Amino acid sequence: MFAQLKAVTGVVSDFEGSLLPGASVSEKGTSNGVITDFDGAFTIEVSEGATLVVSFVGYQTQEVPVGTESTINITLQGDNTLEEVLVVGYGTQKKSDLTGSISNVSSKDFENQPIVRAEDALQSRSAGVNVSKNSGAPGGDIKIRIRGSNSITGNNQPLVVIDGIIGGDLSTLNSSDIESMSVLKDASAAAIYGSRGSNGVIMVTTKKGKSGEPQVNLNYFMSSSVVPKTYNLLNASQFVELAGAQSSIVNGGADYQDEYYQTAMTNNLQLTASGKEGRLSYYLSGNLVDQEGIIINTNYKRYALRSNLTADLTDKFTVGLNIYGAKEDSHNLIEGGSRGSQDPRGGVQAVLGWNPAVNYINEDGTYNLTSDYGSIMLNPIAVQKERDGNDVTKSFNTNLNLSYNFSEDLNFTVLAGTTQSTINSQVYNEIPDGTTILPPNSTFGSTSSETYQVSNILTWDKDFENSSLKLTGIYELQSSSVKTAGYVASQYIFTGLDDAFYFSELAESQLVNADYETSSMDSYVARAEANFGRNLYVTGTMRIDVSSIFQEGNRTGYFPSVSAAYNYGDLFLPDDSFFSKLNLRAGYGETGNQNVAPYSTYQELETGNNFPFDGSSLDIGLGFGGLVDEDLTWETTKQINVGLDFSMMKGRLNLSLDWFLKNTEDLLLEKPVLASNGGGTILTNIGEVKNSGVDLTFNAIVIDNKDLRWDSDLTMSYIKNEVVDLGGSDQIVTSAPSGVSGTENYFLLKVGESIGNFYGYEYLGADENGAAQYGDEIGIIGNGTPDFSWGWNNTLTYKNWDLNILTRGVHGYDILNSTLGTIRLATGTITVPTSAEVLDPDSPTSGTNIINSTRNIENGSFVRLSNLSLGYTISDIKGFADSVKLYLSGQNLLTITDYKGYDPEVSSGGVETSDVTPSYDSGAIPNPRTVTFGVNIGF
Repeated sequence: MFAQLKAVTGVVSDFEGSLLPGASVSEKGTSNGVITDFDGAFTIEVSEGATLVVSFVGYQTQEVPVGTESTINITLQGDNTLEEVLVVGYGTQKKSDLTGSISNVSSKDFENQPIVRAEDALQSRSAGVNVSKNSGAPGGDIKIRIRGSNSITGNNQPLVVIDGIIGGDLSTLNSSDIESMSVLKDASAAAIYGSRGSNGVIMVTTKKGKSGEPQVNLNYFMSSSVVPKTYNLLNASQFVELAGAQSSIVNGGADYQDEYYQTAMTNNLQLTASGKEGRLSYYLSGNLVDQEGIIINTNYKRYALRSNLTADLTDKFTVGLNIYGAKEDSHNLIEGGSRGSQDPRGGVQAVLGWNPAVNYINEDGTYNLTSDYGSIMLNPIAVQKERDGNDVTKSFNTNLNLSYNFSEDLNFTVLAGTTQSTINSQVYNEIPDGTTILPPNSTFGSTSSETYQVSNILTWDKDFENSSLKLTGIYELQSSSVKTAGYVASQYIFTGLDDAFYFSELAESQLVNADYETSSMDSYVARAEANFGRNLYVTGTMRIDVSSIFQEGNRTGYFPSVSAAYNYGDLFLPDDSFFSKLNLRAGYGETGNQNVAPYSTYQELETGNNFPFDGSSLDIGLGFGGLVDEDLTWETTKQINVGLDFSMMKGRLNLSLDWFLKNTEDLLLEKPVLASNGGGTILTNIGEVKNSGVDLTFNAIVIDNKDLRWDSDLTMSYIKNEVVDLGGSDQIVTSAPSGVSGTENYFLLKVGESIGNFYGYEYLGADENGAAQYGDEIGIIGNGTPDFSWGWNNTLTYKNWDLNILTRGVHGYDILNSTLGTIRLATGTITVPTSAEVLDPDSPTSGTNIINSTRNIENGSFVRLSNLSLGYTISDIKGFADSVKLYLSGQNLLTITDYKGYDPEVSSGGVETSDVTPSYDSGAIPNPRTVTFGVNIGF
């Protein structure tokens, strides 16, 4: 016999009475379902005694028993009634249940800002998270620090987890695919990731298909970018007058800044389709980015595809499959965009110092490569125009999620995934950088990396009458391998070849290299989350990591944490109180940093020790690779966090305040070795660094009525950094960042001081003869580590209009402006200064030009209008689209600063390990000023 069916009709609307077309209405426990029409109406045939499940994006799902009714009208409640759920390590947690310090950035927070890079979405939106664009190059590396710098020589970038897979790369992500980003800031939250969590954790969740009518969105924007300002330099006539009678203007001279920088265009196209059909939900996306650099002959392209599928095979068994592929093409992007030239003295530095009286090109089209005055580097315009450097990165990420509910309380999940990337770098220099004209050369490098991960997660989650208990056990395996190969081909015997890179066999000298390394880690994790009386929340975790990087006996690390929160609101706050929530949180945890290369604890033999054993031809030889510490182990960070959360005016005002103290011990440092023991240095565990500070987050719904809404979010962070111990030494003098101009000892690590001290001399001015004068004592002359940052994000919507204003500030740090210092006075590669400062009668005209002096130390503090966007949305264009949004925006439109350089945010060091040598501007590429126009069409 067949079950008797009955027809049920009705209308779905929201709590304000607005109809909801595209809402999902289904019969519970079956695949029987319909979608409401444009009037919010539905008709569905269901079995006797059925229950309707009604859902719509952004609203609370309702279950409605049918009973004897044939007409049922349903009202859905909006977001303000939903409990915000945050992604934490290996699971989720209600925001009200949090015991650690975790901040969340959702796609709604940055939807009004045109974003190419995912890192930009975090900037100024999470207290304690400092996002710095060290370079304005397209596709350039971005520096992220969570609550300061822990390590002196190790990597300080946070761990990135994408859809549960550890070790992701934000730079390859399509920002439009991101649903949310949770930042685990304190150790009680990050300890779940053990030996890799000391720098904090960024957990990215990508979008999934949702119930309702299928959604198709097309988003396109076009941007125009320019250099924010230029240096004030001597013109051709002024330079000739300064250089002397033997110099002259050649072919009209040139404004080298104007020749080097260009107006750069960006095109970004995004297409997505999402929805849910029966038991299958889907999210599909494609993205194309074509971005020119503000430096001539530079650009960046990215092509990306994503498929996120989730299938409820049964009521208990769910399968999810996420696949993402991307290809990135970077043209003439040097060292991750940290500088504009392979030779650190070239690029921006050479552009500013080159003779403005000599045009870079002759009337016959040949280059003027050298000049007797100004910079002795080869002409930087010619070098840049003839450079052909291409980095091609191919990424493929996939993960399979199998989840089975044995009961309402017990779940077992297997997460298996792989992250694979191949980076091929090929560079051909028709005119190699340097001070001498040399034959062309080329280089090639290939890096192939693979990571595999399997996480087995068993969760028991039980609600009792007035409490709950959640237990999680995890066994995880991860393995990684990296293969590299490359060559250097020097002294091509021909010039002017088409596709010359592919003729490296025509070079007189070829050097090859190759390497391979592998590592693995087994991990065991236990976590307990308890709720007592709906007021007291306690979380405890323990992670045990076993790493192959270290030797037997030192491979196992233990990383515990415990945290608690108490909600005082129910104790003494009446229902009509101004305060609606008052939570106190406290936690302690330990995390690690194992950022040392595999085999670092094993004795190695070095190549390059060739010797002519027969007295004539060289034989390949290996030599002693230096001493190693076989007992080397991870750095350990111990952190205490105390937080207070307020909620006022029924949730319209929210404030979170956190104080933290963290100490990083067993620092990985190079310790000098006595000459009698072979000399050099040995990497070992010595030293300690301390960070302490305060994070503040304030959210307010300032206005909320029928036509106008104003949301305002303010984040502030103060951090104090201190070197506690350097393994018995009081101080260590360090050089300028690797790969940039200047090999002198410009930086100082000193016990009792912050990381990032500038080490140099006091500038005393010019004497009566115009010679620069300096003090005799060398010491600390400034510090490049900021101690205070803030961001203020405001979004206003009025009817169909929306306005977004994002302002941010960074304070309490200095910049060593080597870029300006190099052109102020003759020095090194500059025979005649080019800065217009030389026209000032108080400026020195002779004497030694000491770059690391107080003359070149400047206040780096700044306030910046990071984003200003204005949009207008047209709804329900019949016969075409559900909505069309047009918007105009600007980025970096205004910067208030005393810094004389291009940009106070940039730095010439790398993003991973530049904390000892921060805020050093030696030809850094500035972040551009950008204007964007875009359109977003929803079908």
